[in-house]
Amino acid sequence: MLTSLLLVVLVAGLAVFVHRRGFAGYAPAPAGLAVLHRGEAAFVQAVAEVLFPAGGAMALSGADAQLAQSVDRHLAALPEAKRFQIRLLFHFVEHVTLFLPEHEPGGRQRFSSLSAAARVSLLERLANHPRSVVRLLFTALRSVFVLAYLGHPENLHALDLAPFEIDPVVSDAEVLFPRVGALPGSIPHGPADRTEPVRTPLDPSGPRHPAYARAGRQERGEA
Repeated sequence: MLTSLLLVVLVAGLAVFVHRRGFAGYAPAPAGLAVLHRGEAAFVQAVAEVLFPAGGAMALSGADAQLAQSVDRHLAALPEAKRFQIRLLFHFVEHVTLFLPEHEPGGRQRFSSLSAAARVSLLERLANHPRSVVRLLFTALRSVFVLAYLGHPENLHALDLAPFEIDPVVSDAEVLFPRVGALPGSIPHGPADRTEPVRTPLDPSGPRHPAYARAGRQERGEA
């Protein structure tokens, strides 16, 4: 009887600990996320703030780039098994302070609850950890964030990697033939729509595709 009671108390205590550690106290997640829950979104934002601080060479800081949305889109496009692995990686780093506490008051808090200096220190410890598997995990984490950060429209503009705005050309093939599997009556163009291809090189300083400018404004919450 006593053993059963102790077991119930231990299980109840463990359940409370898991709830408080893994779910409670997070701010609401940004609207529109398809994969990440609020704890994962908070972790992504906490990492982004220290990996890409303000005042760097790029157009945006990690905080301004709103990487939770970018990472969420990236994960949603992955197979379920890969998505699970990356989310498991997020949880590992979020709670690794249980085993690698920071040397400050509350150093065993979740990663996203640490001060910015402590977050930087912890990531550096993971990057330089004596065990290669831990260093590999940090490299994988950084790769996910670099992909999301550099894929932001404003950073693509800063790197001159955003696609150019190119006027569509209607060729002979588009006038004469339907799309694969479609009927001839579905051809949207006539002979008068045909245009000559532009053969001049693109201007490196030319306008970029307007969808990227719109995407950048939308992610910052601008009209």
